Amino acid sequence: MSFDIVNAHKDVPADNGVIIYWLGGAGFVFKFAGGETVCIDPYLSDFAERVVGFRRLSLAPIKASELVFDLLLITHTHPDHLDADSFDILTKSNPASKVIASQDCAEFLKENKGVNYQIVSPGDVSQFDNLSVRVVDADHGDLCPEAIGFVIGCAGRSLYFTGDTAFNEKLLAEPIAAKPEIIIPCINGAFGNMNAKEAAVLARKCRSKVAVPCHFWLFAEHGGSPAEFKEYLNAESPETELLLLTPGRGIEV
Repeated sequence: MSFDIVNAHKDVPADNGVIIYWLGGAGFVFKFAGGETVCIDPYLSDFAERVVGFRRLSLAPIKASELVFDLLLITHTHPDHLDADSFDILTKSNPASKVIASQDCAEFLKENKGVNYQIVSPGDVSQFDNLSVRVVDADHGDLCPEAIGFVIGCAGRSLYFTGDTAFNEKLLAEPIAAKPEIIIPCINGAFGNMNAKEAAVLARKCRSKVAVPCHFWLFAEHGGSPAEFKEYLNAESPETELLLLTPGRGIEV
């Protein structure tokens, strides 16, 4: 069964399920069985085109004013991850929400009065009732040394969002050791990120049961091939189920 992001505020996962909605690029919404809704790195505007000339290849699947969440996670300040043109709309539409963001987001967030936010570093853990958010390292090189990833846990479910990172097994040792059930890796192999093969190897090392690739097809400059990732995942980690999502649609896991 598939779900639509515009109805995420009403959708209820069955039993102990989690619904994963893709916003395109590296943006996601996760809806847990207890109703907890987590949004991560939503890009819903044309901000990247305005500041760096990267034009969207597809329309945003939802208006920023329609997106509902309890928690907003931001991995770093690159414009397709910290969408400055949508941020005010997102936070004003969700006044009770909290923002958890990387160190390089501090200056931006200080200028946004009234936003409930927390600046975090690898090793930090935040607890929200049944939901836990662990901050883990990412290797985005000189492009953004402060970039981070997240391991999210809720009612026995675990999900690892790599963020923008190279395949640096030593630096990624903590999320690998956590053995996350679901892994959401970047696969584009550009701008210092893992390529499809490296992402498949990481899924194997994490022993993840489900892999949801991201960071492809939003901009022509990004590159990335889900077909290649499928081939490499079958070769490297055949026990891992591949989920390919359509922007704006969600699947329950």
